[in-house]
Amino acid sequence: MDRRTALSLIASVGATALAGCTGSGADDGTDGDETDGSTGDDGTDGSTGDDGTDGPDDSTTEPPADDGSSPSITDRSFSRLGDAAEPGESASVAFDGDRVRCAGVIQGRNGCMEAELDSATYDADGDELRVRVTTVREGGDYCTQQIVDREYEAVVTFAGGLPGAVVVEHESMGEVRTATDVTR
Repeated sequence: MDRRTALSLIASVGATALAGCTGSGADDGTDGDETDGSTGDDGTDGSTGDDGTDGPDDSTTEPPADDGSSPSITDRSFSRLGDAAEPGESASVAFDGDRVRCAGVIQGRNGCMEAELDSATYDADGDELRVRVTTVREGGDYCTQQIVDREYEAVVTFAGGLPGAVVVEHESMGEVRTATDVTR
């Protein structure tokens, strides 16, 4: 075998080996994007952004009764705090005046995944606040291929009192997990 033939074989084998590394698809048959795929015609996520978060307004509460006996959500905020110092998922809940603070760490499948508030809903019948944090793909076409731990804080403000129970869920890497379940 001459040198040119050997070099062309090595080049074609190398190109074939790298082809799988540059594709944008995930191993599970999806495109690797963990969003629910609901986008508007203009490519946006359809959110109004009027509640200070990137996600949709998911309040299921009615306005408080005239007697003020039923809590209701008045505002939500969500902050991305960057990479977590320690690996692994976690969540904690704190009751602070008229606010419920949920702080935690969610894992994403690669370096392009960022934490986002998916929903914060209050069920008056069960007196329960349910907060769901998810991961969404952001950034360029190329991502580090490693599990990432993203720190966040979600704050839900109430009128008419605070809920008796709070459940924080993490939705990432194809699963929904209860990160914490707190009853006051």
